[in-house]
Amino acid sequence: MTNTSSVVLAAQDGPWSQTRTGVVVEATGSTAVILVGSTTFVASITVPFGVTDTSDAVPAPGTLVTVLRQDSSWTIIGKIFGVTGNLILNGSFENSPTGSFPEDWNFVDLSGASDVSVVNDASAVDGDHVAAVTTTDALAASSYLYSSPVFVNIGETIQLSAFVGAAYEDGTAETADAALYALWFANDTNLYPTTSSADTLVASATDVIPSPPWTPLSGQVVAPVTGAVRLALRSSVIGGQTLLYDFAFVRKVS
Repeated sequence: MTNTSSVVLAAQDGPWSQTRTGVVVEATGSTAVILVGSTTFVASITVPFGVTDTSDAVPAPGTLVTVLRQDSSWTIIGKIFGVTGNLILNGSFENSPTGSFPEDWNFVDLSGASDVSVVNDASAVDGDHVAAVTTTDALAASSYLYSSPVFVNIGETIQLSAFVGAAYEDGTAETADAALYALWFANDTNLYPTTSSADTLVASATDVIPSPPWTPLSGQVVAPVTGAVRLALRSSVIGGQTLLYDFAFVRKVS
């Protein structure tokens, strides 16, 4: 006997589910925070029937996953194999002690004078360390904090992402600006400003809000050169403003 109710229900026009590809930011035993584009959301973690210990199912930060949405609920379908993990070193600044310069990173002032150091932050996206960029005086300053190099070939698609937050002293305008750039080099030893192509703006955030919450910066670029790309975090601050960065990530998409 055919269950006509089920047949009729399955033939209806919706609501249908949607799928996206995203990066795991953090995960617990049952849920994970997923970054897609410049948006984060919580998705449920699925496990096979009969499994009671979910510890092996918790995806590590940086894992590329497929997620499915039905109405307002997101569910992780599974890990995507055959893609690269994070290609830059010390992307969450956990390898550097507090008060030190971020290991495997470089820093350059574009205008004015700034300073960068690793600090503890209980609200950090990944781990408990973040990179803090401030001015060395009360004047406006702009700078690049940029990563270790990643080898690329012309025409490859590169995914870059990072999270930014801010801290403001009392009475200071909350007007610090942040941006995510791709810097292109002929080899893995050249440093800024010895680039081989124009800097590529990936994403930006104006008047960054105090963290938490953290503001995601994310996007894709196509390599204009064969050589190396470095992820750059551009800070524009004045005295009393601090920009905080965490979970910087570079992956080759194709």
